[in-house]
Amino acid sequence: MKYRADIDGLRALAVVPVVLYHVGVPGFAGGFVGVDIFFVISGYLICGMIDADIRNGSFSLGNFYKRRILRILPALFVMFLVTSVFAYIYFLPAELIGYAKSLASAIGSVSNAYFAQTSGYFDAPAETKPLLHTWSLSVEEQFYFIAPLLMLFVYRRFPKRARLLFAVIAAISFAAAIAMSMRNANFTFYLTPFRAWELALGAMLAIKFIPVPETTFWKNICGGAGLLLLIGVILLGSASVPLLLMTSLACLGAVLVIASSESGVSMAGRLLSLPPLVAIGLISYSLYLWHWPLIVFQRTDLLFGAESAASTKLTLITLAVGLAYLSWKLVELPFRSMARETSKGAVFGAASAAMGSTFALCALVFFASGAPYRFPQRVVDIGTYLAYDSSAAFRTGRCFISANRQRFDAETCLKLDPARPNYLLIGDSHAAHLWSGLSAAMPQVNIMQATASECRPAVPAERRGGLKACRDVMELAFNDFLVNNRVDKVILAASWKDEDLPNLSATLDTLKSRGIDVVVLGPIVEYAAALPRLLSDGILRDHPALASTKRTPGIRERDHVMSALVKAHGASYSSVYDAVCRDGHCDEFVEADIPMQFDEGHLTDKGAAEVGRRLSAVFGNKLTRTSNVSN
Repeated sequence: MKYRADIDGLRALAVVPVVLYHVGVPGFAGGFVGVDIFFVISGYLICGMIDADIRNGSFSLGNFYKRRILRILPALFVMFLVTSVFAYIYFLPAELIGYAKSLASAIGSVSNAYFAQTSGYFDAPAETKPLLHTWSLSVEEQFYFIAPLLMLFVYRRFPKRARLLFAVIAAISFAAAIAMSMRNANFTFYLTPFRAWELALGAMLAIKFIPVPETTFWKNICGGAGLLLLIGVILLGSASVPLLLMTSLACLGAVLVIASSESGVSMAGRLLSLPPLVAIGLISYSLYLWHWPLIVFQRTDLLFGAESAASTKLTLITLAVGLAYLSWKLVELPFRSMARETSKGAVFGAASAAMGSTFALCALVFFASGAPYRFPQRVVDIGTYLAYDSSAAFRTGRCFISANRQRFDAETCLKLDPARPNYLLIGDSHAAHLWSGLSAAMPQVNIMQATASECRPAVPAERRGGLKACRDVMELAFNDFLVNNRVDKVILAASWKDEDLPNLSATLDTLKSRGIDVVVLGPIVEYAAALPRLLSDGILRDHPALASTKRTPGIRERDHVMSALVKAHGASYSSVYDAVCRDGHCDEFVEADIPMQFDEGHLTDKGAAEVGRRLSAVFGNKLTRTSNVSN
């Protein structure tokens, strides 16, 4: 295929919004669709080259994979090397083990599957995963492996129907993505079968299955519409818009832009061929590789400081562009120039050696338990809570639903006890983390549990995340169980936000009209990062008050507002914040080196036991009064 400067310009239009979105520059809320633009470009270029080579009889699988290795791996491995050094210096043992797993999966071109499986609600946030962005590379690498094999088979066995191949793939993949989006949003986002339609769209354009405009008028209409669509999605879109709608619009825009210059350059093509855009497009691969690790390590305060958020963002962008240029100039270009003079055996051998060595280092991290000798023992002990498993305490998969594939166990979680007062705890994970502590502190009470991830206790159900089961759990609790069974108390708890208060008011009115006694538990103190990480950093930096400087603002004020609101609606209110924080000080440890919380806000089992004890002491009379009346 002949070189097209406009496609390098389109690469710039893809990578710049991704970088700005990740850095946090305002106005680019839809910038993440740049990855989808890359998928369309890759499908167009790769399948176009394969198609041309197969048709003229010059295609070689060995040469194809050799070129892909020289194009992708050298710059990728340099990024891996530098990132791994920083990870070794900074990451606590649990974090280093997680990093090694992500590195091994990236080397094996399956990091998209790894992150799809590990990006649960309680998993470490994206900002702590320096290799998270390799998921998209794994999607492309899997496509590179499968596409030429499929094309060879179909072109030889069914040459007259060869062009239908990618249309069928696109249709099946898109239909599967729609179906999966209703069950598991993570899988839809990360996994190749549900992204293949995007690459297939580019392939369909390359093999001329999709018609292209021939006249100047229609070329300009096509290109202009595509650019407007892309810019509109990038500037006006957001993560709250359904993913498939965003990606569909972005891919359609990319197809229109590429098609507009397929048989002669359009106005959009000329615009994208401007030297500054082409220059960014040339370094776009390296820019994508480097920008995310820089952002992650900057957020750990490991790289550099800045006087303001704006200067930090500008410094990050400048550094990312500088590293990208060096990577392109010193790594990408030299290795790509070796394509003709280097044998396949040498390339495959060097790649295998590099991959094998990296796998061995990852295995060493596992066997060394994350190299704890790098830190003082107290830091290691605190850091173990970064790998804390909350499933037993939360009763995950039974009474706390955190994934669509899980089913609520009503027989266990809503079992009435005729010998004790029965209270029903309803809410999200911030209700679930209190269940064990409240149950232990008040053994005279049967506390039932109906909780789901990011699911506010409201009538009707209010779902904040992508969990479809939220509505089912809330409907069961409010409109089935409470309608058909008598309980002594309903306890509502959640990670309350200001926007939840109108629905909370309506819910309290609904429950009051049914004659149900309600206690609302307020929000708990939260932090900008996982509390064990902050506590460890405070020790390592000799800054004992570090965690207190990272508290999420506004929660104390929200606690006061909620107290007045709940009492105005005739319900009882208990402050979880006050159970943890007093006189401007928040308890960060339960005892010794056991943190109160294992992430930004959720309680450890010991933390839940302590908070449950304090809450029972504060409002125990409110909760047990019914018990005295019943007996």
